[in-house]
This record gives sequence, C-alpha cells and structure tokens, in this order.
Amino acid sequence: MPPAYFRYILPHNAASDRDILYFPYWRFKGMIFSCVTGGRVDDRFVDTSQQAVASRHFPFSAGLRPQVGKLTFATKKSDGRFIHPDVAHGDVIDLFKNSLTRFLPRPIYHQSYVGDAISLLYAPFYVSGRLYDAVLNKPITNDMPEDLVATLDKSEKIQNETRFFSAICPACGWNLDGEKDASVLLCKNCQTAWQPTNKGFTKLPFVCLTEMGRLKTSLPFWRITADIDDISLRTIADLSRLANLPDLARRKDAQIRFHFWVPAFKVRPKLFLTLCRRVTIAQPRAEGDHKLPEGTIIPANLQVEEASQTLKIILAGLAKPSKVYFPKLNQIRITPRKALFVYIPFNEDHHDFVQPKLNLGLRKRLLTLAGNL
Repeated sequence: MPPAYFRYILPHNAASDRDILYFPYWRFKGMIFSCVTGGRVDDRFVDTSQQAVASRHFPFSAGLRPQVGKLTFATKKSDGRFIHPDVAHGDVIDLFKNSLTRFLPRPIYHQSYVGDAISLLYAPFYVSGRLYDAVLNKPITNDMPEDLVATLDKSEKIQNETRFFSAICPACGWNLDGEKDASVLLCKNCQTAWQPTNKGFTKLPFVCLTEMGRLKTSLPFWRITADIDDISLRTIADLSRLANLPDLARRKDAQIRFHFWVPAFKVRPKLFLTLCRRVTIAQPRAEGDHKLPEGTIIPANLQVEEASQTLKIILAGLAKPSKVYFPKLNQIRITPRKALFVYIPFNEDHHDFVQPKLNLGLRKRLLTLAGNL
C-alpha cells in the first residue's frame, strides 16, 4: 500500500555508469464528470501529467510515456537521485483543474474525479556537460545552465515507499485471488472477500443476488447508503418524486431505504454513468447468498472511496428538472454512511452480458477495453 499515493519510475536506456536523476511529474489518470449548463453531465477519461517542480529545462509533461512504458514502484532501494516535488499532493487537483476544464461550457455546477486519481511519476535524466533525456539518450539542453543547479540540489533518495502484503487469506491461510489492480481480493476456500488497507486486509461483507438467477457471470457493485442534506431522498418513493418515475411509487417496497448503486469495476465514463443510473433507478433488493458466486467473477478494481465520489453526479442525473437542481448542487451535501459489496449475476452470450430482471446489458468488449483505465 502507498503512504499517500503511488510513486512510479519510468524505465531508462542510459549506460550503467550514468548517475540517473529522476524529475517528478504529477499524473492524473481517471474519469471526470462535470455538471454543466443546459442540464448536461459531461464525461471524459483523462490521462495527463505535468511538472511537480517548476523548471524551464525539463519537459512540461511526461507525454505518452506513462501509457506505453513499463512502470515500476519507486522504493528506498531504487538507484538514482529523486527531485522532491514543490507542489503538495493535496494541491494537485487544483493544479490540473484549469487545463482539464478550460473547454467546458460555463457555469460548471459540480465536478467529480473518479479512478486512479493522483500519482507521482519520476522520469529519468542525466547530466553529461548538459542535460540528457535518459530514455532517448539525447540532450534536451545545449549546455549546462547555471540556474539548473538549484533544481538539482533538491534531489534526494526516496523516503516513503509502497508496502507489500502477502496475498494470504487472514482467515484460513489460502491464497487470495485478485488482479494486480484489484480493490477486493477473494478467498475461494473459505468464501470470503478482503479489502486491502494500510494495515493489511479487512474482511468485507458481501452478498450475491442469486434471486436474480444463478447466471454464468457475476459483476461487482457497491450499494452505498448516504445521508443527503437539502433534498428529500430517503426512500424509493422519494426517488419516484425526484426523478419523475411514477412506477417506483407504486412498488410494494416504496417506503424502503433508498441506496446509490455504483459499479465496482472500471469502464468507459459514459457506460459507467449509465450503469450507475440504471441500477440506482431499479433499486434491487440486496438479498441472496453470502458466499461467492459460481461461474465467472468480474474483478472489482474500483475502491468504495472512489465510488462514493460519484454520488452527487448520480443525483444530478436523476433529479428532474435538471435546470432547477443543477444550480443547487453546491449546496447539497451527501455523506456516505455504509457500503455493501454486491455481486449481480448476468447471462453471457458471445457479445454481451445481460441481466434480464434489470433489463440491463453491456458489451463484453467494453470491459476488455477498460483494462488501461
């Protein structure tokens, strides 16, 4: 686990006798949802970087290299000198905001940032009479500028580092299953789910909605209970009034607590938002088995903290008319209180995953293409 954010190193091609100097870039990778004028929610995926130390000698951005290069973790054992960032981690979103939103129509009523968010990326350089790019082994300055020395003096060894835990089930000692970016690891021996934290693994309650059918593939979702100020949205009947959905008000369980539903897996922003809205409107009951589903299980790689960032965006998409509610978004406060990890079963054919009771489907290739999100 990282101390506050992940630190990565770009590989270099310099000779082994070179003293590598790593220049820092803040990287934002994730989805951005913006509520803009006209009642529209703009969605986009962004992977961008910019200098973490102001310098006219180093490139302003790391470019496409983080997307095509094989990144490794920066640790205390990493060779080289690392320039310490001037811009603090807590100020990075403000640093990116102008560049990420400059083309959006105004006013922007609310924004949510969801996904991998912020990491620190170190790009390799070295000095040999002048400053060289250690990836291309080509000079990026004509000589050794005097004011570059002040930047080089900020170099140091890595102090904080990513800690690793053995993927062993704390309950039974079996190997935990999970992809490299998994936010939930599974033990198929004792039928438990575990969430990585800074202190190790925490057992995660979950339910598989077998009442929707024992189908071939299960997709993970977060069901989030939240308190909402300045707006009445506590029951399914309240959702019916807010979203102008009279069929919901006629449900037998119309007085049952309202919950937000968010995918626990990453897909393209437009589909992600569609899944949020469709399952939230459906308000399925979280009833079923408390053991792992049979068949294929789609990995969960979106943490509940990240999923919670979407709640106001989901609300904005539900509330009608939007021209009335959008200007109020900054005053509306949503406080997540409780989350339940839920597997929803889907049928699988050659092209699609389909959940017949929710009248919901998504293309299988869209999950495949989401591997780099």
